[in-house]
Amino acid sequence: MELRETSTPNAQYSYSILPLNDQQTIFDCLLVINGKDYVLHLLLPNYPSHKGCTVNVSWELRSIMTSKSKGFNQHLLENCCSVAEFVEKLVLLIKDHTTDSCIIDKDKLRAVDYSNILDEIDKIGWEKLSSVNHDFTEIRLKMYDSLNREHILNVKFNNDLPEFSTEFPRIINFEWHESTSTLIEMYNIFCEETEHYQDFWETMDELDSRCWVLEPENPSRRDTYRKISIAPNVSLKIEVDPNHPRIFPSITWLGSETAVFVFREKILDRVETWNSDFPITTNLERLLEISLPSKQTCEQTAESHEVTCCICYSERLNGEVPSRTCDNSHCGQSFHIYCLYEWLRSLRETIRKQGNKVFGACPYCDQPISCNPPGP
Repeated sequence: MELRETSTPNAQYSYSILPLNDQQTIFDCLLVINGKDYVLHLLLPNYPSHKGCTVNVSWELRSIMTSKSKGFNQHLLENCCSVAEFVEKLVLLIKDHTTDSCIIDKDKLRAVDYSNILDEIDKIGWEKLSSVNHDFTEIRLKMYDSLNREHILNVKFNNDLPEFSTEFPRIINFEWHESTSTLIEMYNIFCEETEHYQDFWETMDELDSRCWVLEPENPSRRDTYRKISIAPNVSLKIEVDPNHPRIFPSITWLGSETAVFVFREKILDRVETWNSDFPITTNLERLLEISLPSKQTCEQTAESHEVTCCICYSERLNGEVPSRTCDNSHCGQSFHIYCLYEWLRSLRETIRKQGNKVFGACPYCDQPISCNPPGP
């Protein structure tokens, strides 16, 4: 076996000649370039002639050879005077590829200062670091509020200015000044805003625990509404003000006009008795003179509260429950907005439009019914 080694200012490589028989020789080459290893396996059945040679390399080296030079293969080796000449040319090719990659990586990560990021995380506290990606362009910082709820601050460093995002009900204005702002300063703003929304999250948690929530199916901390069941085929959408969560919320009744009429009138008659010191659920029960149904307490009658769209025959469509109901008291069928809108649009003979709103007949009872276009 013959072992040869050589080196250049930025690379060194070695290769060994391993004869298998009188006419066949294998060259195993290990190239070390900028601290990275590349393996090259050459088979020369007619050594010292290079005719009929075979070049085997790793997938990474193969991709470099393919991208940088389409003719860098066994044909080039056949035209080289020696294996050393072939390896020298391969080293130059790899170095050229590495230089191009470094330029791309520097452009991509120029906004990332690893030492500063690590220093700031150290000041914030490593126990507050939830996760980080492989190149430190994205980190997630966590904090726990007074009720031990976890909140996450997402930070991205892909652009000249870092991007911040949270699951808060309102967008936080993180003003970043390149020369003076720090990550710990943004984290402190995040913590202060978290405490600001404690009453709001307590209100939403109470709705989730005490009511039968139809939407959203999987609420997040940024969701400001809940669609709750009130009675069979009657639901109420409650939009809560995050800054004043205990005042009378914005409400929308969902169901046939006949079914919701009594509930709407009770609210109108007693709305002045709303007490902001009480939870929303307590106020609603006092105004409506009912106990709000919950899924836990209504398991035996669950089917009567679950609403199914009478066009697609499913309870949920893209996470939404049926929210449009026929006003005919003898019908009362419910529909997803999307389903009813598309149904009415298909009735070319009877449909009429007023702006974006469409008018037509109920698919079940032919009672006149209208529908606004589905939201985005």
